[in-house]
Amino acid sequence: MTLRRLPASERIFATLVVLALTAALGLGLAAVVARELRAAGPGQPPPARSRLVAVLEGVMAPNVTPAETRRFKAWVASGATREGFAQVEPVVANNCASCHGDGGQAPRLLAFEDLRPLALEPATEGLAELLDARFLHLAAFPLLVAVAAAAYLRRARWAWRKGLMAGGWLAAAWDAGQWWLRQGRPEPHWAAWTGLVLLAAAMVAIAGAVLADLWLPDEG
Repeated sequence: MTLRRLPASERIFATLVVLALTAALGLGLAAVVARELRAAGPGQPPPARSRLVAVLEGVMAPNVTPAETRRFKAWVASGATREGFAQVEPVVANNCASCHGDGGQAPRLLAFEDLRPLALEPATEGLAELLDARFLHLAAFPLLVAVAAAAYLRRARWAWRKGLMAGGWLAAAWDAGQWWLRQGRPEPHWAAWTGLVLLAAAMVAIAGAVLADLWLPDEG
């Protein structure tokens, strides 16, 4: 089994597809890294509409009163400071602990360190939602790796292709799992950054193996 036996037109098409998939993953990773670094940086101005406020006015609206939502808006407008967190902390403790506390069914979102990133992250709407972290980590990145591996790498002649396919899927699963575990938290944990690096390395390796099988001369 080898891609080298495909007609030239199909090899050119496969090359373009693999390069496009790799470029798409690279752009997505760049967006994620930029967002992480921006979230970790000090002195961020408050967004016009933060993700925290959007959630409180959306899916969480039944759980808070309009007055409580206004308290969160005031905290965000003031820069989501540690000193100002006292005005919303009772609301968090009373309304959020059952689901977002330790042992709850949702990610932990009780402390200042948990909520501040959400308060300073701009809300996304419409097509911009496609660049939301959830879409990138849980859908886009695994799909890009899966298409490149299943559509092309599995047809390559390289003996270690199955190991590389498994490595790519494991890297995508690690990245998705680490994002889910740490969403809403400000610390760029080493495991999460390692997941991004492994995902990028796996995609580059998959693309390299496919392109080599497409175009390098047969040594045998």
